[in-house]
Amino acid sequence: MTERLLREFELDEAVERLYRAGEAAERAGNLREAAAHFRVAADQRLGDAAVRAAQVLFLLGEDAEAQRWYEVALADGFDSSLVQTDVAARQGFLEHAARISVGAPTFDWLPGAVPVGSLDPADVRARTSALRALDRRYGGIVCHASVLAHLEQVEPFIVVGDAPMWTAVAEVHELAGWTAFDSGMPGVALPHFSRALTLARQAENEALIASVLTRAGRMFLHHNAPDDALKAFQLGFVAAHNSWADRQELSDPRQAITSLTTKTYGAERVRSHVLTLTALARNHLALGETATATELASKAVAAATNLRSARADDQLRWLDREARAAGASVLVEQISARFARCS
Repeated sequence: MTERLLREFELDEAVERLYRAGEAAERAGNLREAAAHFRVAADQRLGDAAVRAAQVLFLLGEDAEAQRWYEVALADGFDSSLVQTDVAARQGFLEHAARISVGAPTFDWLPGAVPVGSLDPADVRARTSALRALDRRYGGIVCHASVLAHLEQVEPFIVVGDAPMWTAVAEVHELAGWTAFDSGMPGVALPHFSRALTLARQAENEALIASVLTRAGRMFLHHNAPDDALKAFQLGFVAAHNSWADRQELSDPRQAITSLTTKTYGAERVRSHVLTLTALARNHLALGETATATELASKAVAAATNLRSARADDQLRWLDREARAAGASVLVEQISARFARCS
């Protein structure tokens, strides 16, 4: 009896050590190692090891085995909400993406650290570009940890940044998601893609939103979820279309006007409203419809009374330049009044 109890005690102690090793591996981002440890602990019905195994396996995209441990956890009496299934994670991401697409406020997290010193968005983007080149040449497994280290350094600056910084950090999150996917961790990728969408919306960067959704769609396809991939691609197409309509070049004003007139914004989206009105004015002016352009410019200037945005001012300057070339003196006076108030 004593020998049997000693053997059982030694086994329990060994299993407990494996569980702790699994926790340490998960904290370090070594999910495959963590899964191996949690599997053994779950086999011995140690605590919530089945829950932990299911969580890690879902992150790794090992859906079938994750589902098995999920069912074991349920049979052991654990709450089903403790384990988010892969399907639920994709659904949550797509719901978030849909809110982003209609411009709804979605900023629901803050960095864990505070910014120290100053940071130039151009420097952030240069580092991101270098890491992206490594990913393309050597694969995501090689550089995912470096991308996360880069993200840890730059993410705090979103709380003191503006559109250029939000865009720069969004691109880091996009790359973190992409390298996580390429490392075999689709569940890890989704939160990064989600935050990239949030920051891209803060910056009103439709092109980046389209890029993130396209990458998410490609990941869903790879993991045999074609319906969810199609939804991501469709939302990405909308963002790409909006980006095309907002661009500086006015190669097809009538088509741009058709797209821009479908965009509506609430009272809290002042910058987006001003950008849309200005883009509409520029396209109407390009068609020779000076009266309509002047009316739209007047609305844009009025809406921008309390707005301080370099992007909005750039758009108004482009409109001013085009109005001067077209001899639209009333329109020029309206825009001049905007900059006179800001000076």
